[in-house]
Amino acid sequence: MAVPFDHIATTYDSQFTRSVIGQLQRKQVWSYLERITPQLNGLEILELNCGTGEDALLFSEKGFNIVATDISEEMLKITSQKANQFSMQNKITSHYLDLDSFDETVFDKKFDLIFSNFGGLNCISPDSMQKLVRKIPALLAPRGRFVAVIMPKFCLWESIYFMLKLRFAKAFRRWTSNEVLADLQGVTIKTWYYTPTQVKKWSSDDFECVYKMPVGMALPPSYLEKFLMNRPGFFRRLDRLEKKMNRFQFLSGMADHFLIDLRLK
Repeated sequence: MAVPFDHIATTYDSQFTRSVIGQLQRKQVWSYLERITPQLNGLEILELNCGTGEDALLFSEKGFNIVATDISEEMLKITSQKANQFSMQNKITSHYLDLDSFDETVFDKKFDLIFSNFGGLNCISPDSMQKLVRKIPALLAPRGRFVAVIMPKFCLWESIYFMLKLRFAKAFRRWTSNEVLADLQGVTIKTWYYTPTQVKKWSSDDFECVYKMPVGMALPPSYLEKFLMNRPGFFRRLDRLEKKMNRFQFLSGMADHFLIDLRLK
């Protein structure tokens, strides 16, 4: 049976991955990952909600072995195609995984890093998120890391943009603990938003928070690209400002996404 994200698998890269904003935000995430991956004790990575496998490819180029998981079979097909295209099939393994119901014994090895990028975890409920955080320690090697990029409850860019357009429901849509029904190319997706404080609290028994940072504080959400596409100089200035602003951890709850880095105690 098709799942909600199957229908966007073939267009996801063109609409987000290769968009200017998508590329710039991904570079911010990877700049951080390149700093911390030398600290890992091994080369085994589990990716949750891998999408079309763009991050899996980047990890594989750095010499890591990746189990790339997703609930969308169509996304996994594209991930496998990319692995074959770039001769990384020995480094990247695609695996179906439903974060709402998986058993932590499904994998036969421990991972040095578990990673989830760009709001994949916003597609599971608070109850499922807390259960996931409790399952992850069993999947990690000693002192392993869990790094997630999550959409917070407040995005300054989004609120200002929609308030200027007098679309107040959109401006404040993240400011709720309830599910938000987001339209994704004609398909309704249940979405929940989380604060860095919530994630730290839910993980505090097993993890210490190493770092958190805003992703998309100066850079806007990707759906604003058309609004800014004729202003390349402005884009460059925003990117330079983004690199400065992501040093300030207190801004994590105000950006399009936040990155949180948790280390197993």
